[in-house]
Amino acid sequence: MKYVITVDGIEAAPQGSKSYIGKNKMGRGMMIESCKRVKPWRNAVRVEAKKVISEIIKEPVHIEIVFWFERPKSHFNSAGEVKPSEPKYPTKINIGDIDKLCRSTLDALTLSAISDDSQVVSLQARKYYCDKKYTTKSHTMITIQTIS
Repeated sequence: MKYVITVDGIEAAPQGSKSYIGKNKMGRGMMIESCKRVKPWRNAVRVEAKKVISEIIKEPVHIEIVFWFERPKSHFNSAGEVKPSEPKYPTKINIGDIDKLCRSTLDALTLSAISDDSQVVSLQARKYYCDKKYTTKSHTMITIQTIS
């Protein structure tokens, strides 16, 4: 079975880096996500996944994720076209490492589409800047294919 989940209007957020915020009452260290965009991103993925998948998938899956990020205004010329010198792929540190983008996405899919991210036996991911020819707004397409 193949499922396609599209998350529109929100940029994917990387998960992985943590910030130390002090100790709790029991003297244990407390850590929080460094990226404040992670929680809204995971919530958006969960909402869209539940619209597409009515019953949690329990078998092994292949997942393909394509992340599209908005281009900075500096990438466009005065006619609103992407300058030929600008990159096709987002590689700046503020966008996020692809593995951390996948981590936040797979965690969001756990219990909203799949029972656990350990079911993912194959993963393919790409990230691009939006191209005016197709779209200018951030979005992500997640394809889940069950494997028999």
